Amino acid sequence: MSDKKETSERPALEPPIQAHLGDQLKKLYGSILSEPIPEKLTLLLDQLEKAERKEREGLSERADGSGDQ
Repeated sequence: MSDKKETSERPALEPPIQAHLGDQLKKLYGSILSEPIPEKLTLLLDQLEKAERKEREGLSERADGSGDQ
């Protein structure tokens, strides 16, 4: 007898409760959306993007090179 089945069959929250929770979360986190992104985070995202682009270019070069043989 699996506990997973029991937890997956929990009833969903009633719509008014869902709406209330949604409103409260919007009030709590809404101001964060208007805040600027910290520079450290943007630098990290730029580094990630460059690394991913370099990896994709390397993969496409290998795919192009192997088709010529």
